[in-house]
Amino acid sequence: MAVMAGTRRAAALATGLALLSLSASAVADPETSAARRAAAAREMDRAYMNAELGVGFLALPTKICLSSLSHCDQGEASVALGLHNIFRYRSIGFGAGIRWATTLRDDNVRVGFPGIERDHTRRYFFVEAEFRYYAIRRAAWEWWVGTSAGGVIVSDSWTTKADREPYSDAAFIGPRAATVGTEGVFGGISVGGEWAFAPNWSFASHLGYASWFLPETRERSPTGDYASLGGRIDQFDLGFRLAYRIAL
Repeated sequence: MAVMAGTRRAAALATGLALLSLSASAVADPETSAARRAAAAREMDRAYMNAELGVGFLALPTKICLSSLSHCDQGEASVALGLHNIFRYRSIGFGAGIRWATTLRDDNVRVGFPGIERDHTRRYFFVEAEFRYYAIRRAAWEWWVGTSAGGVIVSDSWTTKADREPYSDAAFIGPRAATVGTEGVFGGISVGGEWAFAPNWSFASHLGYASWFLPETRERSPTGDYASLGGRIDQFDLGFRLAYRIAL
C-alpha cells in the first residue's frame, strides 16, 4: 500500500509539473511566435512596424534674442529625445512621432538684471510625420533618404532666484515663471542608415536639415521679455535611434 501511495504521489507530481510546463509554454509561445514573425517579415519583404527610441542634437545657426530685439546672440545647440513608429513595407517606410528638446545654452545673468539673478530656459516640442525611401538594402545594412513635416512649439521661460529658491515653504497661487509659447510648422529632409545587429533590433543614425516657419511678430512676456525665436529658422540635426521590429 505504501508503495502504491508513493507511486500515485509521484505520478500526480509529474502530471502537475507537466501541466505547469505546458502553461508556461502557452504563455511564452505568443511572444516567441511574434518575434519569429517579425524577423521573417524583414527577410521576406513583408510589412512590419519599427518602434524607435531616439536621441540627438539640434543646431540652430540663427539669432537668439531674449530681453531685447537689438541685443541678440548667434546660434545655439540643443539635446533631443524622441519616440517614433515607422511602418515598413519593402523599400518604403512612413510613420509619425514626437520629440522633446532643451537648449544647452547658459542664459543666466545675461538676461535682465544681474541683481535679481534671472535665468532663462528654452524647450522645444515637435509632432511630425516622416517618410523614408530605402535606396540601398543589404543583409544587415540599409541606407535611406527621407522627408518630414509637422509642428513645433518653442517655450521660453524666465525665472528669478526667488522663483527657484523661495524664501519660505508657503505655497503661492500662480506660476513661478514667466513663459511665452511660440507655435509654427516645419519641413525637412534627411539621410540615414540602419544596422540590424540582432534578429529584431536595429541601430540607426541620420543627418537632417529642416526649415521652421514661426510668426514674424514675437510675443512678449508680462515682464517685457521677447520670445527668443521668430520668422524662418534653419535647423540641422544629428540623431541616433534604437529600433525594435514588431510583426503585423
